Amino acid sequence: MISRRGAVVAAVITALVTLVTSSFTVYFTTRAEQKQQESSEGPTSTRVTETVARSSAREGSGGADEVPDSEPATSGETVHLVDRKPDDGEMYWERGEVTVARKERPRALTMDTSCSDGYAVGYNIDRGMSTFRAEVGLTDYADSGEPVTFTVRVDGEPVGAPVTVRVGEVAELRADLGAGFRVSVRANPRDCAKSAVLIDPVLLP
Repeated sequence: MISRRGAVVAAVITALVTLVTSSFTVYFTTRAEQKQQESSEGPTSTRVTETVARSSAREGSGGADEVPDSEPATSGETVHLVDRKPDDGEMYWERGEVTVARKERPRALTMDTSCSDGYAVGYNIDRGMSTFRAEVGLTDYADSGEPVTFTVRVDGEPVGAPVTVRVGEVAELRADLGAGFRVSVRANPRDCAKSAVLIDPVLLP
């Protein structure tokens, strides 16, 4: 028979074994749960960090598709000057439809007031533009004997060949712009008149 003292010792040993076993069970269970949680959260955290880092780098570098303010983009398309306000001489010209050589010209600049020395209209030249071109003529109500000579200047210097027309005639006026800043066209009638017309003047790339 087991003595009373032996029973107490056995009970104590059993309790210690149970305690140690429980402690190991709790430890390994907790450890397994932590590993599982780290495994599920780790890639997400990494992706978030990478996304933030790449976004910051893109914003700092300006991006390959952005256009710097100091280098405005040019479209390379034709610029119709009647669609914009002149930079010089606007008070002497009117924009709107006019009849030249029996044909309606909806995109035209017509001299509103002129005299022996004529008046010019000028526009700043867009970057990338190389040529000025327009058709010129006189309104159909102009004096049939009144010739008008059109000349082009770039930064005050004459360029291209002058063109002279009479009522019922239409001719092309063209000039190279070079590296100029402003192009202007002067109409020089022999007598005071209100009839010189620039038909759809444009800047070409």
